[in-house]
Amino acid sequence: MSAHNTIPGLHLLTHAPLATLVMALALGGCSRDELAPDCSLPDCTVPWGSEVGIDCNSLPSPLAVGADYTITLEANGGSGQYGNWQVTNLPPGLTLDANTGVISGSPTDPPFPGNQGIDYSLEITVEDEAEGTNFAATCPITVNPRLNSLPVKLEPYRCVDYQTAFQDMVALLEGGDTTDITCDIGMSGGNTCPIGDGDGRLPPGISFDASTCTHSGNITGDRRGTWVWMIDITQSGYTTTVPFCATNDVDTFHDIRLTANGVVDEDELQPGLYEYDPDVDLGFGNGSYHWDIESPDCVGTPAECNNFGFRFDVTCSPFDVAAPWGITLSPSMGGSLGLSHEMSASGPAPGDAFRARPWVASFEMAYCTSSDGAFCSTADTAQFEQNAQTKYHFDVVAYPVDQ
Repeated sequence: MSAHNTIPGLHLLTHAPLATLVMALALGGCSRDELAPDCSLPDCTVPWGSEVGIDCNSLPSPLAVGADYTITLEANGGSGQYGNWQVTNLPPGLTLDANTGVISGSPTDPPFPGNQGIDYSLEITVEDEAEGTNFAATCPITVNPRLNSLPVKLEPYRCVDYQTAFQDMVALLEGGDTTDITCDIGMSGGNTCPIGDGDGRLPPGISFDASTCTHSGNITGDRRGTWVWMIDITQSGYTTTVPFCATNDVDTFHDIRLTANGVVDEDELQPGLYEYDPDVDLGFGNGSYHWDIESPDCVGTPAECNNFGFRFDVTCSPFDVAAPWGITLSPSMGGSLGLSHEMSASGPAPGDAFRARPWVASFEMAYCTSSDGAFCSTADTAQFEQNAQTKYHFDVVAYPVDQ
C-alpha cells in the first residue's frame, strides 16, 4: 500500500518542472517566419531567413546626361543589415558609396548613336552583414542624351516656331526619346517680363499648355514683329531652356527697313542674334543694326516728315538687370522720308545663371512722323502711343558661345 502511495508522489514531482519548462518555451520561442530576433535595426520588419532580393525598381530610368542624381539602392530579406555594395558597368559620371548603397553624380556625355539613349546592365551585389553572404542582381538602366537648345540657333528665326509638333521639337533639341519630358513656361510665368530674367513674354493671343507642352492661338493686335519667349523643358531631371517664337506679319503705316551686320534690307521680322561669353560684360549693336522708318506721306512731300518721334521699351534681359541701363536707340535722326535709328545695349557679365542657356531681350518701338510737331511729341506717353502710326516688336536672342 505504501509503495502504491509513493508512485503518485513521484509522478507529481517529475512532471511539475516539466510543465514549467514547456510553459517557458512557449513564452520565449520564435518561429522562423516571425521577425528576426537578432535584428539591430530600429524597425526590424524583414522576415528572418528569407532570401535577400535587390530591388531594381529603386533605380530611376531613364536618366539624363547632365542631371544630378542621388539614388539609394534597396534590398529586402535576410537579416535586413546590408553593406559592401558593389556595382559594375555604372554609367560614366556616377559613383557608388559601398557602405550606404547610394549612387550619386551626373551622367557625362558618352557617344550617343543616332541621338538615342544608351542601355546599361548594372551588376549589383550586396552583403548580408549578419549572415556573411552575398547576393547579386542585374538591373537595367538607360541614360538619355542631354536635351540641347543650342542647335535652335541655326533655325531661320533662331527659335522654335510655336506651332512645331512636340516630336519635331524634341528632335530639334537632339533628343531621341520623348518619354519622361515635362514642360513649363520660363521664370517670367507668362505675359509679364521681369527685369533681368531673360525669358521674354508670350505675345497677345497665344497661350501655353504645360501638360501637353504645346501652344495655341494666334497673335492679336497691330504690332509688327516676332516675339520670342522661353520654355523650360525637363527630361529625367535635366532642364534646358528653349526659345519659342511667333510672328505677326501685319502691314504697317511706315516701311521698316533694317540693315543688320552690313546686310541691307534684312528681314525686319527676324530676331537679332547675339552670341555672348557668360564671363564677359555684355555688348550688342553698336552700329551693326540700323533701321530706316519711311513714311509714304513723305514721298514728294518732305514737309510731312518735318517732325518725328519714337519711344521704346525694353525689359526681360540681363542687359537691364542693373541701373543705369545701357540701352539706347541712338544715334537717331530725321530724314526726307521719315527717321532712322540704331541700337546699342550693354550690361554686366551674366555669369553662371546664363552659362548654358539662351535668353532674350525684348524691345518694343512706336514711330510717328508728321508736319505737326505737337502730334509726334513724346512728352505725353499715352497721347504718343495713340498718335504713333507704326508699332514694332524686335527681340534679340542670345546664345552662349563655346558651350
